[in-house]
Amino acid sequence: MQEASAFQIRPMSATDLPLCRHLVQEAGWNQLDADWLRAMELEPEGCFVAMADNFPLATTTTCRLGGIGWIAMVLVDKKARGQGIARRMVEYAIAYLERNGVETIRLDATAMGQGLYKKLGFREEYEVIRFCGYPAPADLYRGDLQVVSTDSQIMAEIMDLDKKATGTDRKSFVNALLRIADSPFYYDSLPGENTVTAFAGFREGCNAVQIGPAVALTPDSGGKVLDAVVSHFVGKQVYIDIPVPNQPAVMWAATQGFTEQRRFMRMYRGIEVQDAPGLIWASSGPEKG
Repeated sequence: MQEASAFQIRPMSATDLPLCRHLVQEAGWNQLDADWLRAMELEPEGCFVAMADNFPLATTTTCRLGGIGWIAMVLVDKKARGQGIARRMVEYAIAYLERNGVETIRLDATAMGQGLYKKLGFREEYEVIRFCGYPAPADLYRGDLQVVSTDSQIMAEIMDLDKKATGTDRKSFVNALLRIADSPFYYDSLPGENTVTAFAGFREGCNAVQIGPAVALTPDSGGKVLDAVVSHFVGKQVYIDIPVPNQPAVMWAATQGFTEQRRFMRMYRGIEVQDAPGLIWASSGPEKG
């Protein structure tokens, strides 16, 4: 068995997509080529592949949003597990982010990964539940919400709301999702005003449609925008990742027939982000690829 020191790490490129597909399929994850390409677009020098004897074995991605960085897609080929590659990849990603001025590093850890991340200085924030379900034909959505446009003045309000909830300026990420969406992102606003109270979107996946990001100031607005988005995916498998502190969103998922599939632990290293998970109705950002 080779030691981790025998592996080299290099930048990821589009030619690595066959490896990425293999690792996603092996792990049963949900990412498509578009997710990997978006990660490389957002952080061209911060996505990495581990090599041994000129053979690619593992991946990780990073993303910088101001002073906040994310680590995601830490995947190791089954044949190469137990050799310290995951730890070395995460250490490499941490060094990259800190070298580039990031003060906070965040990630969503599976149960398998939590022990490693704690050893590397990450602390627990809160749990995120992945719900899985199939929107019913009887559908929920009866309203007339407006559709998000990247060139509208409303976009600035949407991003202000998103920053209030996440503590992060995610405009580059949200715009990247909007560019590829083939179904609408929706927003809700106060009657007769342009004050945005909620928005929700989605991205396609290889196993299911991933709902999110979604942020809402009130339970009524949160339910309305989620109803609007999932109405486009009747009969399809849908994932939605909801922070445990947002109990109205958890209740919405249960009411609509979604069931808990797995849990993640949101963790951070460095300065704790002052986010508001009670406003996050669907967590979907760089942590999902």
